[in-house]
Amino acid sequence: MKRREFVAASLATAVTAFSRRARAAVSADLPILSRTGKQLILTGAEVSELRSGLHGSLLLNGDEGYEQARHVWNGAFDRHPAAIVRCADAADVVNAVQFAGTHDLLVAVRGGGHSLPGHSVCEGGLMIDLAPLQDVQVDAKARTVHVDPGVWLGTMDRAAQKSGFIVPAGTVSHTGVAGLSLGGGIGRLARKFGLSIDSLLGANLVTPDGKLRTVNAQENPDLFWAIRGGGGNYGVVTSFEFRLHELRSDVVAGDLVFPIGQARGVLDFLADYAERAPDELWMDPVLECDAAGTRQLMLNVCHCGTVSAARQDIELLRKAGKTIRDSVGAQPFVKAQSDHDGESPRGRGYYMNGAGVLKLEPALLDHAFRSIQQPGAELGKVSLTQTGGAIARVAADATAFANRTAPFNVVVRASWQEPGKAAERTAWQKATWKGFEPFARGIYANLNLADADPKLIAAYGLNMKRLVDLKTQYDPTNLFHLNPNIPPRPVA
Repeated sequence: MKRREFVAASLATAVTAFSRRARAAVSADLPILSRTGKQLILTGAEVSELRSGLHGSLLLNGDEGYEQARHVWNGAFDRHPAAIVRCADAADVVNAVQFAGTHDLLVAVRGGGHSLPGHSVCEGGLMIDLAPLQDVQVDAKARTVHVDPGVWLGTMDRAAQKSGFIVPAGTVSHTGVAGLSLGGGIGRLARKFGLSIDSLLGANLVTPDGKLRTVNAQENPDLFWAIRGGGGNYGVVTSFEFRLHELRSDVVAGDLVFPIGQARGVLDFLADYAERAPDELWMDPVLECDAAGTRQLMLNVCHCGTVSAARQDIELLRKAGKTIRDSVGAQPFVKAQSDHDGESPRGRGYYMNGAGVLKLEPALLDHAFRSIQQPGAELGKVSLTQTGGAIARVAADATAFANRTAPFNVVVRASWQEPGKAAERTAWQKATWKGFEPFARGIYANLNLADADPKLIAAYGLNMKRLVDLKTQYDPTNLFHLNPNIPPRPVA
């Protein structure tokens, strides 16, 4: 480096350091909410102490970057944290958790920011923002990948596919790896390779006491069991280690779209065919309505088997009806993973629920078919996603994720672009969901649990007692409760 450049760089560093110290020295008192919703005041000295201990930054309302950081994927939630810790490393996470615990603050943890119920951001509390943590390290020889908690699925997919591997994870590429995986992780390859958590080898976890722990099958195995499906109840993950699976770059994937008049007959065929479909084939039949009110059945498929097997299996699906659009063909897996990203844009409002069902029986299909044709269904979707396969071959108590045997997952999603449409669309979703409840056999905790507490047993089944025991041991005050919450036992 030239001397002039060195001096300039040194001066810039000094100015930045001075500005940080000056900012810390003049920090004002900060109103903030406690864990229980009580109004607190952090003194300027306490705010300065938090800021000066960070390698990243502390953002307050009005600071540059605050508005961008507070917004999450689901536009239904417009919340303003009192403070946002933008974590630059695991040490920042430790500092933020210790500070939150010491002051008993309301805490939200943001990974990819894709939490359907808006748990990634809180009103008036402390937001621990992991979005700056974006490292992905693939070890092709060991067949493992280390992933930071701010990483989206598409970033992980692209890194793994460069070496001919994949981690089974999700269906929308701008979903966060952290939240998806901690809740289970259902995706296009789940029938072949299992849930995302079935490929999780370990993680680094900051527990509610502010300690950074390694969790895997040998170290802290109880926590390792709990974070595989138990969500963010047990701490903040600062890095994941996944097992990689071989996958050629191309799969056979795309959409078979049928007019609404053929939808009921096609669904009957799919209900029968799904019972004998190979693990390599994943099917997601979606009854959908666009903003203009046009209804159709979109069958999204992904086949990761041989080309000849894929051709044979897809031809059977094509014969189920007369398509109005057929985009199924060989394509890179990373393209298949992002093909439907545009249908879930950031900033739109969403409300949804999902649950496993044992069979696509006629009464269930009748309800789905009627519901998508009701007023208020615009931008709505009823998905009848195929699961089973490798998911079901893992014991229910092997991980915290208990609902493994249902061969389908029904998801009802309402969405809106204009805030004035929220009430109508949400009412449609709730009415539609109510009709599916008699068929439900265990909910998927990653989806919108609007009234979560009565449904937690359905989400975690017989694993619930062990999860409560561990929550009571590691988070007795329920510091991390903005999630599909597993409350600790009350203190006697």
